Amino acid sequence: MSLTGRGLVVLVAGLLVVVFVAALLDVPRLRRPLPATAARGAKVLLVGALAVLLSGVVLNDQYLFYVSWGDLVGSTGTGTTTSFGGGAGAASALARLGPGLRRLHPPSSLPPLPQPGRSLQEWTVPSSSLGAAVRVFVELPPGYDPASPRTYPVVVGLHGFPSVPLSYVGAGLPRAEEQQAAAGRIADAIIVVPQVNAPEGYDTECVNAAGGGTQVDTWLGSELPRWVVGHLRVRTDRESWAAVGYSFGGWCAASVTLRHPDVYGAFIDLQGYFRPDFGTTHAPDVPGLSGYDLVRLEQKHPVPVSAWVETSRQDSLSYPSTSAFLRAVRAPTAVRAVVLARGGHRSAVWQPLLPSAFRWLGRTLSGFHP
Repeated sequence: MSLTGRGLVVLVAGLLVVVFVAALLDVPRLRRPLPATAARGAKVLLVGALAVLLSGVVLNDQYLFYVSWGDLVGSTGTGTTTSFGGGAGAASALARLGPGLRRLHPPSSLPPLPQPGRSLQEWTVPSSSLGAAVRVFVELPPGYDPASPRTYPVVVGLHGFPSVPLSYVGAGLPRAEEQQAAAGRIADAIIVVPQVNAPEGYDTECVNAAGGGTQVDTWLGSELPRWVVGHLRVRTDRESWAAVGYSFGGWCAASVTLRHPDVYGAFIDLQGYFRPDFGTTHAPDVPGLSGYDLVRLEQKHPVPVSAWVETSRQDSLSYPSTSAFLRAVRAPTAVRAVVLARGGHRSAVWQPLLPSAFRWLGRTLSGFHP
């Protein structure tokens, strides 16, 4: 029997009903033999266990954390690593890009850090693009001094959905980057983890909505980078900016980089996708929604960015559009793709690959060279 689909849900639900009815029919008595009492207690405990199991099965069927029995016991099988596209024509393509952040002049004196002496900082940032004040977390590299003229490359870390910025930190991505930096495989970087959606429970798919709605593409592609330049010692060249995300955040990282290649030089996409997926949520009125179809965008207007992409053939959210994107990739876009044979849509699938992803970033973008 498959781990996903209605079959397992119906089986567990049926067992729950049978045991629940049996427990109801087993009327308690003041005096009854010890074995009978123990049997009834076991039925009550089994009802609770089956209820928890049913909840897990339903959630797994919806979100595809585990897609096979082998996946459940931790097997991702073999995978392939392949390069697509390349740097041919990159020089002329770069010449056609806009100025990005290069014309910005960072202030000589920065605003004070909200939590001096701590590596993890938290700001509340008023965003005109989102129409709200949102949280932005920043993981500072060792030895960061706002009074020093030293500048750093930037990783913009994008969390999944439904989730919050701190889940990116909790998933171990900043730690993985810091470990590779300590080993001399990537430069020390400032990691900026913004709130993506406003309100947090609203699925924006990182697009600009019409009619005064949230402008998430503008927030990530323009307003946030300019805020970072005004508050932290960062570099402004595109070779020093990369977006990194998983699932929904992987989609957002790919979208913001491919749509704003003058700001971001690369992205790392961990089980993301390449077309907006609003799920059961009604898609907002989005002008030019086809412009967010990254497969179509790559086919018609490839841009000079680099990407490290991970997906699994069993991941029905990530794999279909990712495989279509990989088939569409052509120069000057350059992609390094890891395609696993097995694995559901969960962090345990991509977390072991983080060292490879950040080593790739350290080799690929000049701003991240150690």
